[in-house]
Amino acid sequence: MTRFSLRAGITSLGAMALFTAHAHASSVLPSDEAQDLIVYKVKSGDTLLELSRKYFVSSAGISQVARINQLQDADRITVGQSLSIPRQSVKHWTSVARVMGMSCASSYTAEQGNTRLTVGTPLHEGALLKVPAGCHTALLLEDSSIVRLPSGAVLKLSTLRKNALEKAPEVRLELATGRVELEVMKERSPLTPFEIRTPRSVMGVRGTQFRVGFSPDTQGSLVEVTQGVVKTQGTADAESVDLTQGMGVTIDASGKASAPEALLPAPRYASFSKSPNHPTELSVQLQHMDNAGSFQADIATTANLSGLRRTQQWANPEFKIDQLINQAMFYQVAAISKNGLLGTPALMAFCAAPVSAEQARCSAVFETPLAEGASITFTLNRQNAAAHQEVIRTGHLTAVNGKFAVKDLQPGHYSWSLSYPLAKASADQAGVYQSGAFELIALPTAAP
Repeated sequence: MTRFSLRAGITSLGAMALFTAHAHASSVLPSDEAQDLIVYKVKSGDTLLELSRKYFVSSAGISQVARINQLQDADRITVGQSLSIPRQSVKHWTSVARVMGMSCASSYTAEQGNTRLTVGTPLHEGALLKVPAGCHTALLLEDSSIVRLPSGAVLKLSTLRKNALEKAPEVRLELATGRVELEVMKERSPLTPFEIRTPRSVMGVRGTQFRVGFSPDTQGSLVEVTQGVVKTQGTADAESVDLTQGMGVTIDASGKASAPEALLPAPRYASFSKSPNHPTELSVQLQHMDNAGSFQADIATTANLSGLRRTQQWANPEFKIDQLINQAMFYQVAAISKNGLLGTPALMAFCAAPVSAEQARCSAVFETPLAEGASITFTLNRQNAAAHQEVIRTGHLTAVNGKFAVKDLQPGHYSWSLSYPLAKASADQAGVYQSGAFELIALPTAAP
């Protein structure tokens, strides 16, 4: 196989103006019984008495485990044997969610507590977040899952705890209004609950990227799956609905889920034109899409959609960009169906080409607000036909003020990943892992 080499540069950034995981494993909504049980594989030297001393809240757990596993002799368990242990019998403690990104004119205070939220603020079980208008907040869970809350969302961390037998935290979220976007780490055990509820539905997930919304005005919910599988159920439904990648449902005010429908595909860039009245303004046209009722874009200055993120909607597949510069501006664009479901997003990065698009060399900024001097592992590849051209691979990148930039990028399709440990975190904190892809599009800015 031939390896191509591209030249690019990385620079750390000082103060400046200000998704996604490769999850593909199937997700399940555990039954009530499965949700309450932890599976433990017996190791050499284990006895129920010793397990009770290490992990159980009280010695009463011994008889519970013996009964559930139908043990003839509680003193005899064998190496490799799988024991089902009631979750409520196991010692647990609070888990922590950290604010990993904020796009607000100023910080705000969680409903329960007096601490004003800033990047790095820890949040615990019971915290209630009401995201102000014009804000966007991202939370990092201890297993590296990410919860994104756009403007107007109201979310309660109803359960956020860890126990002595499972690596990932138990997570239960309640969405009262607005939307929430989740990137759930695929390594989570399917028996460790990760659940999100609205007043009309409940979703159980593992290894997925998906969105949930609830409107107090219509009392309706919606679920949109962009990666993995989610099992969702309306409060009035007798059975759950399996939603695979690229599918969504709406749930009406009575709690009944609609039939699953395919999400609209990712929009594609078509062309651009210059405004005759505004010399710095460009109009970007997307390819025509059947059944699209409108279009939406999350706009940010960073490839991982942090920083000054804002949302815009348009009735037609066309939007305007003003004053492009060498540094790319990122537009995560999606089509909205006539039923209100947000389709598969496409991340487009636009930058200025002073001479021609072919000769353009642009920069892309990444934000790592929780790195605090830690070494960042970063990879960037450019896709060329069927080949991947390695642009950058490093395990020793550092950022300044939580940002770094990749320079001298040619237009084209890119994929990336980054990871770093958290400073001042517990030993079992997974750290940060993010990955994604974007199309870099250079638009001429010189007068014709």
